[in-house]
Formats: sequence, structure tokens, C-alpha cells
Amino acid sequence: MVNHKRSPQKAYKNFGITINIMIYTTQIKNIWHTLYDPQTEVTEVVERFFHQNYQQCINGVNMNRTEYIEHVRKQKKNMTINVVDYKHVLEKDNELFAIYCPKGKNIHNAPIEAEVIAYFLFENQQILRIHSMVRLITGDLADVDMQHNI
Repeated sequence: MVNHKRSPQKAYKNFGITINIMIYTTQIKNIWHTLYDPQTEVTEVVERFFHQNYQQCINGVNMNRTEYIEHVRKQKKNMTINVVDYKHVLEKDNELFAIYCPKGKNIHNAPIEAEVIAYFLFENQQILRIHSMVRLITGDLADVDMQHNI
């Protein structure tokens, strides 16, 4: 029986050096890149990469997978993400902790930047839970669909 709760993280030994491949780190970077691509359909990406029982708590606001889809759609109507700068990432088994800064522009071409401190839990290679705090550094809370988090 396969334990799906374990990370697919792999360690390779070559010439006495152990190299850890951080599978979920790569996956989360690809998810954010794909999800915020203006040409990508949000529902398709979320259904592929987010567990059917997905739950998140961002700044104390709880959402399930359906609510999260609507949240991202609102964000994509008001802004674009040009780059995500990953400051720190730690991965162990099926858990990931990251500090990262998404940067982009709103529909009026004004800059938007946030700092995100997030914990991710994966199950069956999908995101099951996210618990995070988001601090808007530059921009308007309405642009990032955070006005209800004041």
C-alpha cells in the first residue's frame, strides 16, 4: 500500500553528497505561475492541483475550494502577477513552509506587492490546506480581493 501522505521528496547520493529534491517546492512554484497566468482557466488549475476537500485560512478568512476559485477570479480581474520572489522555503514530508512576495500591477497599471507567510499541507500530490498571513506592501486591498480582511 502506498502512503500518499508522504512527500515525494527524494534524496540522491552521488560521490558522498546527498541532494534533496524538493518536489512540493517546485510544485507550488508551478501552481502559482500557472494559476495567475492571464490565459489560464482558474477552475481547471484548481481542480487539478487543489484537493477536493481543500480548505484555507488567509488572515483569518476561511475558504473552501469553490470559494477559492471565485477569490482568484476576482483577483485576476483586478491585477496581474508578474513575478513571485521566494525568500525562504522549507519542505518536509507532505508539508511546506514558504515566505514569498508576489509582485504585479492592478488594472490601472499601479504596482502591487505583498508578503506572504504560508504553511501548505499536501495530500495525494494536491494542496489540501493552506494557512497563511498576507501583508499588502504596495497597492489597494480591493485589487487583491482582501478588503474583507481589514
